[in-house]
Amino acid sequence: MSCLDATPAAPVNRRTRSGCLTCRKRKIKCGEQTPTCDQCKAKGLECVTTISLKWETEYVSKGLKFGRTGVWSKDPLKAASPSSPEPADEVAFWCTVPRIFPYSFVNTTVGTIQDLTTLDFDTHTDEWVAKADWTSEQAQSAEEVDSKSTLSLSPWLPTRQLARSQASILPPPPVSAHLSMTLGKDDTTLLLSYYVENVCPVTTASFSSISPFASLFIPFAVTASPLAMDSILALAACHRSRSDGSYKATALQLSHGVLRTLRARLRDLNPHAVAMNVETLVVMLLLCMFEIVNECDKRWVVHLKGARDLIRVRRQIAPQRVPSSDMGQLVHFCERFFAFQDVIGRTACGEDPVFGTDFWEDNPDCDAWLGCSPELVAILSEITELGRQDRASRATTQFQAATAELEYRLDNLAQIVWDTDDDILAQSAELKRLSAELYLQCLLNGADPSIPWVSDQVNRILRAVAALLNRGVAAGISWPLFVAAVELDTDHNFQDASYSGSAPRFARPFVLYALNQLANSMVNVTRTRSVIEKVWQARDLTQSANSEPDVDKNDWEHFIAPLCGNMSLA
Repeated sequence: MSCLDATPAAPVNRRTRSGCLTCRKRKIKCGEQTPTCDQCKAKGLECVTTISLKWETEYVSKGLKFGRTGVWSKDPLKAASPSSPEPADEVAFWCTVPRIFPYSFVNTTVGTIQDLTTLDFDTHTDEWVAKADWTSEQAQSAEEVDSKSTLSLSPWLPTRQLARSQASILPPPPVSAHLSMTLGKDDTTLLLSYYVENVCPVTTASFSSISPFASLFIPFAVTASPLAMDSILALAACHRSRSDGSYKATALQLSHGVLRTLRARLRDLNPHAVAMNVETLVVMLLLCMFEIVNECDKRWVVHLKGARDLIRVRRQIAPQRVPSSDMGQLVHFCERFFAFQDVIGRTACGEDPVFGTDFWEDNPDCDAWLGCSPELVAILSEITELGRQDRASRATTQFQAATAELEYRLDNLAQIVWDTDDDILAQSAELKRLSAELYLQCLLNGADPSIPWVSDQVNRILRAVAALLNRGVAAGISWPLFVAAVELDTDHNFQDASYSGSAPRFARPFVLYALNQLANSMVNVTRTRSVIEKVWQARDLTQSANSEPDVDKNDWEHFIAPLCGNMSLA
């Protein structure tokens, strides 16, 4: 029989890649039954059907061929010759691989989505809606709540208890034993040096001005107050514990010792004498900073409210005078510190004011510690108060006129820096002014990230932040960075295409980069980043779900305010 009469050869029975891994390792044909194939069931083996990943580098290192194309086949007709090499003159395009750092990741889990979807935004309505007038009855009611909620956490007595005693003013109470002596002379010296070299420089937005934390507090602590010295060392140890955890115990030991001493004084001495002693305000300020650096929870607000009560008593007993003497300057700075913390913190959450507006004047001269002018702080306070009005009030011509006036004042605000060489302070002041404009439009006029003006303003703010970070500035950046970050909608480009610096070109990665650069500042970066991430996640979740906007709330009230209680941004 000739070859022409032969029947065609049967097709080659090729091995499949869909069998289970157990059969493939045993090199037998798999029946591919689910969930357990017949071969594995007969042998009582585990039928593994997961995908096995293979890496070319691993095969090459063992001298094996990776894949079977053109290398091996049972069908000689299907065998292919080795692939020909690419022409030498062909141009290869490589994608740019971004630099990845530990701070570059924003993790969204199922728990995160559950937290955001179950967050009751309506519970914060009362924090934003308030009457325009702060009456004495409201102040008394708030004071009663404060005294109940903070009694177990704070050594400070509320105003009524401080003013209750009618006894004559006693001399300042004697200083306590120096708690830091238990540290040893070397440890005390190291912490004090750390405070001077690492803490004080990051408390002012100027390289040509001495920080009040150095020029006012250190001479006072050295000459008149061992308790203030303990507070300084506690703050230094707390700040250093960020990079060296062994200092955490020292920080807590010193801070608890200071608190015990203050409680004993309030218990045993005339409350008027404690209130009028400058040492009390200084120690309270340092403990407040300690709590901000440590956890930035409600404990720093406890000290803030305690400072308000003591300052009220001080002003009732002795009217405010011009801070001409050293002690007068110290008291003036302490009062302004607490008032500034109150103003900046309330821009995020819109809670009831702790301090009034009498701490700020229409002074355009820039303050190195504030990083701007007192006039700008006064405008910020007015914006926050105006934003707390109810919906009916916002529809009135009076509200619109007040908003327009604040816009005009911000647009024409000329902040003066007398030292012409201090361009950093001038940049910091302008950065805060730009951020105040963005804050006003979002809070009072309902602007959101979808508006082109908001996107352009965010870019201007982030570029100014990048410029200050490049010059090594850490103070006065957290609030502008926060305002810009929470009004970011998508990961848009904010740097030019020709930008070649170390900072990321895209907005969200840059915010994370900037927060990492502020790790050694006096801001609690962990708390600030946590809030920013939650705002981003809430926006992304709303966009992915195509949720309808809340007509009763503007963008700031809906996404930001509910997440920012007890937050420090100064």
